[in-house]
Amino acid sequence: MTHVVIAGAGIAGVPAAYAMKNRLGPQDKVTVVSNKDYFHFVPSNPWVAMGWRDRKDIAFPIGPCLADRGIDFIPQALKKVDGANNQVELADGSKLAYDYLILATGPEAAFDEIEGLDPAKGAVHSVVHIEDAARAYTDYQQFVKNPGPLVIGAVQNSSILGPVYEFAFLADADLRRRNLRDKVPITLLTPEPYVGHLGLGAESDTRRLLEQALAERNITYRTNVKTQKIDSGVVHIAECDEQGKEIRASEIPFAYAVYWAAFRGIHALRDSAGLTDERGFVKTDAYLRNPTYPNIFAVGVCGAHPSVVKTPLPIGAPDSVYSIQNEVDAAVRNIAAAINGEALTSPAPLRAKWLTDMTKSGAVYHSEPQIPLRNINWLKEGKWVHLAKVDFENYFINKIKLNPARLDISVNSHVATLVRKLQAHTGEAARLDAMPRVFTKPLEVRVTKELNYDLQAFSRTLGQDEAALAAALLESALRDARSMLQGAELDDLQKAKHDLMVADLPENQPGVEFHGGGT
Repeated sequence: MTHVVIAGAGIAGVPAAYAMKNRLGPQDKVTVVSNKDYFHFVPSNPWVAMGWRDRKDIAFPIGPCLADRGIDFIPQALKKVDGANNQVELADGSKLAYDYLILATGPEAAFDEIEGLDPAKGAVHSVVHIEDAARAYTDYQQFVKNPGPLVIGAVQNSSILGPVYEFAFLADADLRRRNLRDKVPITLLTPEPYVGHLGLGAESDTRRLLEQALAERNITYRTNVKTQKIDSGVVHIAECDEQGKEIRASEIPFAYAVYWAAFRGIHALRDSAGLTDERGFVKTDAYLRNPTYPNIFAVGVCGAHPSVVKTPLPIGAPDSVYSIQNEVDAAVRNIAAAINGEALTSPAPLRAKWLTDMTKSGAVYHSEPQIPLRNINWLKEGKWVHLAKVDFENYFINKIKLNPARLDISVNSHVATLVRKLQAHTGEAARLDAMPRVFTKPLEVRVTKELNYDLQAFSRTLGQDEAALAAALLESALRDARSMLQGAELDDLQKAKHDLMVADLPENQPGVEFHGGGT
């Protein structure tokens, strides 16, 4: 019997547990340990802080979901990893042996590194944890009764900076809705050398789009900002030059502020010998294994990700739900290969992709590989991104909640999901031909006369354009077909797709900008 222990029950840990259980035999065992007894969809925290989501919308008990799949759950915090003896120690003093360990704990916010940054002390707010986001909304409700300057910032060494911009756009939209925007000057403070750097150095489209979006919304920003300390109602900063040298000190007043802290590994990992780097993140090789203990894998933000490019002020490497799920997939495949005595073939993915909500609009960023020189690097804006972010939230939460084993395959398919969605919604919002979509060249598909009648009948019954419905059904069918591939076949498919995308670039050379496609 093989026992795989997964530390963490978040957006990395739970999908890892599900995928690992699917790949192991009936005699094998998967156990999840977590300091929380619930799952919550972290990317929606900014919406909680604005009152656009309640806790119940994005958080729910995870034990029953794991039990449905035959996965054991221990709601105890990790205390220490004993890699030499293949066991973990939990907060209650108990020890749990493992054959393989997946660390998916997420990070710890280093609030203590900047004076006044801790949201528990009340000067500024955070949206790292759902509890912090809920408190932020409570105080925001008081703020709008007596509005004043709003500051949104990130400290040096912070990472995953997309939500900083997202929160600025959300606040702008909410204040306009309340007819308060003219009473609230908004200032964004970032350690990035320019807006839209995002820890990747993707300057062209990203910088242009975000500078334009901030200017259109009258949001002031300062870059190369080192946050020195935060007092009640004022942020003390130093603006730096291209070498990171302080050139100007300033005090930025605020009536309400939300700040992003730097991350580090949790105490349990920092206290475990041979596992982590100087900031407590788990060191891994190209296959997401720890070099000291190769039966320990790390996925998500708890893993050590070196900075992509050097910047005047330190910025952590980016991460996203998309890249985390790819890491989960790679780690699970590699553990399965190790169990079966096969060579590891799934390296850590080097991709960045995320959706940023700009309320009525949105922006999607995609970079592949994540480190220069890039084959693909683009950013697009549009209402479809806002809708996609909402849909992705629903998709991910339902993926965690629903038990596929209880559903017939045909009921759980992408095709069935599409048809149910069209059945449940009527009107222009549900019309496929009205949805913003990016298409490639026309594809000629020969079908039988009977199938053509079926398509026409479907389009009439569902009130959809025939061509748009055919395209949507084909897209869903291809997703279903892809879900049936595993191992080498799936790797071959991904490589072939990447090769085709690169070949379709204006010039097949690293660093060229790709202005077509979609997600």
